Parts: sequence; structure tokens; C-alpha cells
Amino acid sequence: MYSQEAIDVLINRIGWSELSSGLPFSLSQENKTADSKKMFNWYHSLVLIDNVYAAVPEVEMSDVKFNDYLFEVKKQAVLTVLSSILDTHEDYLPDFDYANVITQRSVLFDDSIGYAVAIKMIELFLSTTRSNFNERSAKMSYQALKVELEGARNDNGHFIAKGLVYKLEQSIRKAQKIIFPYRVIVNGPSVW
Repeated sequence: MYSQEAIDVLINRIGWSELSSGLPFSLSQENKTADSKKMFNWYHSLVLIDNVYAAVPEVEMSDVKFNDYLFEVKKQAVLTVLSSILDTHEDYLPDFDYANVITQRSVLFDDSIGYAVAIKMIELFLSTTRSNFNERSAKMSYQALKVELEGARNDNGHFIAKGLVYKLEQSIRKAQKIIFPYRVIVNGPSVW
């Protein structure tokens, strides 16, 4: 269990960067807000608002709709990360209020949120039917984006490139280890 206030703290941790923005409008303050000073393009260099705008399904999306879309991506990433880190952990207590943990240790969630948004945007780039995006991303082939997303393994199953999915999984495990430290359980007969 966690409060809306705790969710809002995480939503404002990372912002969208206007770096190289050729858009005819600017981002809303709620999308630029980055209490951690981190931006989503830090988690993957393709996560720029120009690329997102070129890939969204609606052509010529208005500034209000686009800002709403970007905010919704942030919000959904936060909810997904909270569920992945807290709700699915075996030691999660549904009656315990984790709001203090979230607000006091919000930095634990940064990488997971950043990678979750990066994954969603790469998936958007892979699935877009917009021709202008295909033209502007001639360097980004489907296969290259899949490697960015999932990584690549050699014939022995060892990673030769770790993708965003792997990085997200690692960031979730790291946060879980801190929030839910291992319990020492001794199973065995008495030795005395």
C-alpha cells in the first residue's frame, strides 16, 4: 500500500529533456520537472521528445495532447515500477504503508522508472506506422532496436550486449534488496 503523494513524488523524479527539440511548442512544467535532475534520455539516447512526437500514432498532435501523453507515460512507468518492486515481492505486506519508504528513499526507484520509460519508447519506435518516423530513423533498423531492447547473446547463452530489459530487471532487484533485505532462515536439526 502506498499513497497518491508517494506516487506523485516518483512521477516528479525524472523529466523529459527538450534537448534538440525541433517541436513548435514547449513541454509543460510537469513534464520537465526532474527532482533528481535526471532526464529520460540519460537512460537511452533515443528517448528524445522529437523521436517520441514523430512516433506517436496521432499525426500533428496538439501540444496539450502531447504533454498529456508524455505525463501519462511517466505515470504508467511509476505504477509499473511500484508494482514490480513492491507488490510482487514475496515479503510485501499489503497492510503496511510503504509511503515513507518511497518518499525517503525515492532514489531507489529512479533507474527502474527511467529504464521502464526507455523500454516503452523503444517499443513505440518499433511498432509505429508513421512514415515520417521511418524516414527519420533510417539508421535505426528493427534489428538494432531489438538488440537495444533485449540485448544479444552468443551461442553459449552469454550476453554480448545487455539490453534495456536486462537493465530494468537489475534495477528492480537492486531496489528490492534494499527495501526487503534477506531474512536469515536456518532450517535444520538442532546441533547442541
